[in-house]
Amino acid sequence: MTTISISSELDVADKFAILVAQSLSGESAYIRAKETVQQLVAEGSIDKAQEAEIIAAIISGAVNNINSSCMSTAIAWASAEKDIAFKKLELSKQLTILDQDAAIKENQVAEITNKIRLSKIESKRMYGTAVFDSEGNITSLDGTGKVSKDIELTEAQIIRAVKENSLVDQKIKESYAAVHKIVADTYVNYGSYTYGTLTETGLNDVVKNHGTYKTLSDTQKEIAVEQAKGYTYNAWANALTGSASMLGTAIASDYFDFGPTQPGGRLLEIMLATAENLKDASTTADEATPYP
Repeated sequence: MTTISISSELDVADKFAILVAQSLSGESAYIRAKETVQQLVAEGSIDKAQEAEIIAAIISGAVNNINSSCMSTAIAWASAEKDIAFKKLELSKQLTILDQDAAIKENQVAEITNKIRLSKIESKRMYGTAVFDSEGNITSLDGTGKVSKDIELTEAQIIRAVKENSLVDQKIKESYAAVHKIVADTYVNYGSYTYGTLTETGLNDVVKNHGTYKTLSDTQKEIAVEQAKGYTYNAWANALTGSASMLGTAIASDYFDFGPTQPGGRLLEIMLATAENLKDASTTADEATPYP
C-alpha cells in the first residue's frame, strides 16, 4: 500500500512567484495595456507625457492587483493541494478500512458457512434426512437420526417394561401358587397348628387344630409301624424256623436231654419264647417289639 505523507506547511511563495511571472508574461493584461498605450503614442493619439502617466498608473494598479490576486490565488492553490492530499489520505484510510471490512465480511461469511454446514450435519445426525414439500414444510424423516433411534429405544423399553410387568404378574401368581402349595402340603402332611411364641429353644404352646383329620405324616407313621411289625414278624418267623430246625435235628439225633435245665430243655424254652414273640408281632406295635 502506498504511503502518503503531508507537510504541515503551505507552499505559497513558489506558487505566488509562478502566478506573478504568469501575470507579467507576454500574454498578460499588463503587457496588453502597455502595448496599447505605445500604439496610441505611435499613432499620435497621446503624447509622451500622457504615456508616462498612463503607464505609471497601469503599473501601480497592476502591481497592487497582481500582488493581491496572486497572493489570494497562491494561498487558495496551496490550500487546495493540502485539501487534495488530505482527501487522498482520507480515501486511502477509507480504502484500508474497506479492505479490512471486506476481509472481516469474508471471514464472517466463511464462519456462517461453517455454522450452516455444522448445523446441517447436526440436524442430519439428530433428525435424519428430511423430505420437504414445495412450501418448505417437512413431510417425513428417515430413521437414521438420533431422535428416531431414541424413539425406537423408548418404544423397545416400553415393550420390555410391559413384558417385565407381565413377567412380574406371572411371578406373583407363581408366588401365590407356591405359597398355596406350601400351605396345602403343610396341611396335608402335618395338619394345622397354632403356637404361642418362637424362641431359641423352639415353639411354645403348640395346639393342634385339624381335629380328626388324618394327615400324611399320620398315615406314614402307621405305615412305618406296619412295616416294623412286618420286619419283626419276619425276624421271629425266621428265628422260629431256625429253632424248629435245630430242635428237629436234636430230637432226631436222640442225643440231647430235654430236661428243664438240660440243653434240650433250654432249646425248647427258646423255641416257645420265639413262638410267643411271633404271635405278639402280629398284634400291636408295642407288642411287636422284641423282648430284651
